[in-house]
Amino acid sequence: MVDRRLLGRLWLLTMSGYVPLLITVGLSDFLGEGLSRSFAEDLVLIPLVWAALGLLSALYVHAALVRRARGTGIPVTADALRPVQERAFPAGEAERLRAAIAASGRAYDVTGETGAWDFRWRPFRGRHAVTGSLTVDRSSGAARLLLRADQGLTGMPGQRTASAFVALCQVTRAGESE
Repeated sequence: MVDRRLLGRLWLLTMSGYVPLLITVGLSDFLGEGLSRSFAEDLVLIPLVWAALGLLSALYVHAALVRRARGTGIPVTADALRPVQERAFPAGEAERLRAAIAASGRAYDVTGETGAWDFRWRPFRGRHAVTGSLTVDRSSGAARLLLRADQGLTGMPGQRTASAFVALCQVTRAGESE
């Protein structure tokens, strides 16, 4: 089921990336033809075409987020675009998560002690990463994973805006397979 709030936000993010292009195309048509009937038609038609393309792009990103979250138990809602993601794991999962983080090629700068680990995680193939911390409650043994996206990823439209969510899905999946 498609979350309409998430789809709407993804569409707005995608369309905000297209606005400079729309203005450039509109100004070039106006300067080339002046105020004419074809310019007026283009002024209506071009934004509609770009809105439809933006909707298709938003649907693609939504489907990609659903695919990444499949099997992890993490709901795909509008909160997936938040730059900070958090998830609690039951007692006994902390060691598996630690082993998965340490063994993963996506993790680097892994530091910490017995109760807390700090690390950086690359959710995509580029150099951008999210900052993560894994803390363990010593009395109950429950683990808490906190991931924060850096500014380079939150300023990009599309799936990279949800980089902390993607990293949460990847770390959860890695912990389950360990």
